[in-house]
Amino acid sequence: MQLPVKAHYATLAMLALAQKYEERELLPARVIAGEHGIPSQFLGQIMQQLRAAGLITSTRGANGGFQLSRMPNQIVVAEIVEAVCGASSTSGCGETTSELSSVVLEIWEDLDRQVLAALKRVSLGDLLLRIEDTADSMFYI
Repeated sequence: MQLPVKAHYATLAMLALAQKYEERELLPARVIAGEHGIPSQFLGQIMQQLRAAGLITSTRGANGGFQLSRMPNQIVVAEIVEAVCGASSTSGCGETTSELSSVVLEIWEDLDRQVLAALKRVSLGDLLLRIEDTADSMFYI
């Protein structure tokens, strides 16, 4: 099962902002889009949703951009996904019309709960540590 591409792009953008958190550096959306291959119009919509959810702040102007509203270790991936995708992917499945439909819907709802629980255990800080571990384990010839 895959999360929507919107969740991927939102998490990628938030991770880019997390890398700049310590320097308090503002990161323009065009820079995030260019460095990470995110369509800029789509990223604009995502950033608006993240701002509305209180996960990021923005500053307008020539030197403007975005930054995290909290420390990276205080923002879990579940918050990001919920901000751009809503709370549940099975909520749109409609009413159950049969016993079979009811059983299948239960499976999807259980899967949603498991995915959400896993995403609640991973913060942006955890992802930054993974990046550092990957960089430290690389060697060059």
